[in-house]
Amino acid sequence: SVSLLIALPLLGVLVFSYYPIFNGLVHIFYRWDGDTIEEFVGLKNIRDMFGDSDIGWSFVVVAIFIVANVIKMIPSILTAVIIHRLVSDRWQYAYRVLFVIPMIVPMIVWILIWKYYYEPTSGFFNQILRAIHVLGPTDNILWLSDKWLVIPSLIFMGFPWVGAFGVLIYLAGLQNIPQSTYEAANLDGAGPLQTLWYIELPLIMTQIRITLVLMIIQTVQNWQFVYLFLGEQAGPDHIADVPGLVLFRESFSQGRMGYGCAI
Repeated sequence: SVSLLIALPLLGVLVFSYYPIFNGLVHIFYRWDGDTIEEFVGLKNIRDMFGDSDIGWSFVVVAIFIVANVIKMIPSILTAVIIHRLVSDRWQYAYRVLFVIPMIVPMIVWILIWKYYYEPTSGFFNQILRAIHVLGPTDNILWLSDKWLVIPSLIFMGFPWVGAFGVLIYLAGLQNIPQSTYEAANLDGAGPLQTLWYIELPLIMTQIRITLVLMIIQTVQNWQFVYLFLGEQAGPDHIADVPGLVLFRESFSQGRMGYGCAI
């Protein structure tokens, strides 16, 4: 029956999605190693968390990444507008295909390529700086080891920041704008910048909001790229710590699963 068909996936969601969340909430109040040690400690984990300087700094870092990622949305929006304004449908299709192809490459490969770019001796960026004589033949910039360069280096990753997913989302919104709207703007003497500001941006604001929300969620959750770039310690003095990496380190390296649940 229909009720059974609904009940089966709902049961799966309850068992595999909601139960782990509930179990994690319960273990906030326990000294727990994820296995045999399970001792009720009340609010100790929460008190420890609010007194943990690594946690406080990790939220500052993730806030910096969110602001940077908001700025990184701009090139994708502008790229989508440029593609949308191409007269030739064939070229529009070709560019959409070119933006889809990089999505096939696994994220870890993309991260490892950028990590190689930052490599001190043979990395792409230091090689370029030596070629234009900004650096001497034996000089190195330690992009991922210098305390003051780590976060800027992580922010710069992915330049020129034209995300394929974002471009395709914005293009879908732009293609829903009626041609009559453009014709009316043209009759009123609107130029390319006025058309962008007063017509295209307001009419794709739904797509921009969706992308913004997804970006914030992904930025808060995503700690793996910091781990792959800098390791478990997140660089010198934990400079690039994000909440997810602190959670991982405390839970799986220190064996403090209950504290990890609190985080």
